[in-house]
Amino acid sequence: MDAMTGVAGVLGRINDITSRFGGGSSDSFVVVPPTPFDPFGAQYQAAVSTMSGGPGASFAQSYAAPAAGVSGVGPAGGGGPSLRAGSPVPPAQPTADQIQRAIDGIAGPPGHRPIGGYGKLPVPTELVAYGNGRVPREALTPIGQGNHRLFAPAAAAWQNVVAAARADGIDLRITDSYRPYEEQVDLANRKGLYKNGGLAAVPGTSTHGWGMAVDADIRDPATMEWLRVNGPRFGWVETTPREPWHWEFRPTQV
Repeated sequence: MDAMTGVAGVLGRINDITSRFGGGSSDSFVVVPPTPFDPFGAQYQAAVSTMSGGPGASFAQSYAAPAAGVSGVGPAGGGGPSLRAGSPVPPAQPTADQIQRAIDGIAGPPGHRPIGGYGKLPVPTELVAYGNGRVPREALTPIGQGNHRLFAPAAAAWQNVVAAARADGIDLRITDSYRPYEEQVDLANRKGLYKNGGLAAVPGTSTHGWGMAVDADIRDPATMEWLRVNGPRFGWVETTPREPWHWEFRPTQV
């Protein structure tokens, strides 16, 4: 097998997996190999590095810097264009009642939502003062998984997502949560920026930098299906078509 054939095979396999993940029924999913989940793994790295002029590149080239104080939805939860036309204005800050409904798992009915198109993230005012990736540890809340922390309402809602999944026999874990600015810079240096065909958000624009996003440890179709059906009940939505693991806390948009 020559190099070009190998690359084509990898791209074809990733495109096939992506299209199947986008399906609405459980029988549309492929079997994911039982290997440790890595959202920046070798297959994605190889694909992105050879996608010049492809769908991923055109998506990245449409990058637009977000307005100050808010982070746009885009690859890896970073800055980027709205994926759904007609909603340039960020939604209002969630009310205490909306947040509590998300924590209680009744923010919206169960079921699949369109992937992406949520526009810019409405950043809580108490976080804006710190800056993206500059939120102090004491202003974030542990979620009960390793050292992962999130903005308090997001943490409470995610903990309840995990508990609900466990009750249904799903072990829902994450690989990433709050991402400090220094880690955003390191990721950009190692993986490249999306707008240049890489894998990282522009440092200072990632929704991870507000403690409002997680990368779910999705290793099998059952976990993906469960999260897509039940995540919105708790205010968590899938914001990026190319990244089924990336979920954001948006209780006003479920």
